[in-house]
Amino acid sequence: MRFDFSDVPLRRRAFSEKPMSFIDPALNNLLSAVIDLVAIETGDRHSRDHWQRKQFENLLQHAASRSSFWRKRIETKNTNDISLSSLPILIRSDLTRQFETEGSLLPYSGTIRTTKHATSGSSGAPAQFYVSEMNGHYNNVRSLAQFFIEGRDLTLNKTVFKPSPRIRTEGGFVVEKATGWLGSLNSLFEGGIFKKISHSRPDRGQLFKELTKDPIGYLVAQPSLVESLFYDGDISFLCENGTKMFIPTGEEADKSLRDKFVAAGIPVRANYTSEEVGLIAAECKDCPENFHVAESNVIVEVDNRESVVVGGNKLGRVLVTHLHSYATPFVRYDIGDFATLSEACGCGHDGPVLSNIHGRKKRLIKHSDGSVSRFGFGVGRILEIVKCDDHRVRQTALDTIEVEIGGVDQLSADQMAALKSLFKDLLGDEFQIHINAVRTINWGDAAKRLSFHSEVM
Repeated sequence: MRFDFSDVPLRRRAFSEKPMSFIDPALNNLLSAVIDLVAIETGDRHSRDHWQRKQFENLLQHAASRSSFWRKRIETKNTNDISLSSLPILIRSDLTRQFETEGSLLPYSGTIRTTKHATSGSSGAPAQFYVSEMNGHYNNVRSLAQFFIEGRDLTLNKTVFKPSPRIRTEGGFVVEKATGWLGSLNSLFEGGIFKKISHSRPDRGQLFKELTKDPIGYLVAQPSLVESLFYDGDISFLCENGTKMFIPTGEEADKSLRDKFVAAGIPVRANYTSEEVGLIAAECKDCPENFHVAESNVIVEVDNRESVVVGGNKLGRVLVTHLHSYATPFVRYDIGDFATLSEACGCGHDGPVLSNIHGRKKRLIKHSDGSVSRFGFGVGRILEIVKCDDHRVRQTALDTIEVEIGGVDQLSADQMAALKSLFKDLLGDEFQIHINAVRTINWGDAAKRLSFHSEVM
């Protein structure tokens, strides 16, 4: 076993100059928390399983003591002996009922503050729940821990794109720059700069000019944005301007886009997350599209009783138990996705691994015979036909697909025919394809603007 910091860039005055001390207390607490999470995620499985079990029991005891809703679900079972699989599955309507009737299970007068939160509403009505300060702290620490788990270069810059419909500048984006992205650890480690680019329909030329000012480093962006910026499929600009890793966010990166980055020598490293529980799993650096479950945060099950077959793989419903959900408990929560669960990874990681992850409403299309299949395509296919601001594809019935092309007043007969031909090629002849040009797509309150959404899954 090797445990040292010889490859980590420490600042000259990283250590405390006070008598009989090593690292200043605030920094020491954060660094200790990072090391704790790395130990849980990568350490002995038996110790990890024991820790998870105790965290699960603590959560159940808390829920049972503060909630009649949870006492009914647990029934008369002893929380120290209860098995996870014996509890009922928590669906969104259950969550809403507990939220509306009981509110936060952490009292406002307590030492830990709670805030109201909600999902994006991208695949239905937003789910509301409460989160505590601990949840935000965990998400920050776990994000940092991933860089230590993989041995990523802390000196690289981090360039993060964030959609923001309220941006009204001439170029369609606003840049915020900070000296580092390591948070409080910036005073301990020599980290790269942090650049946040909030955008709404960014001007491609001006944006590219901005990206040449600093090496990109870690590129954190929605795949749909990357596809629209590089609709010709040539991502050499990213290589030339120092992109060392692509971290897709907000949606899944299509295989064709992944292949472009791999061909260019830029690794793709996605995270599987949800608004309700934060990080669920992180993509393996050696086995692409296999995700190591974040066992310091969640217990994951896959329920195969209502399985589907996609691409020859049998997938079950993903159920998540959030070990730190004391404000609004998530125990066996149906997250709304399908996936395959394995007990270990091909890289040698001894822990649960998720693969073949598909959003029930966001990535799967249902056919009239009851079967389902994955649906996805690059926005470049549309941009080859019509230069548009955005698009949305919805399955509104078993035989109906609605396509909206945003930012254009009308489509020519040739464009309409080409778009219908494109979707016929993608979907076959079983669907009626309705295509509409709209000046602005009505996204409603959805924070995530999904390019595809099934209303029948």
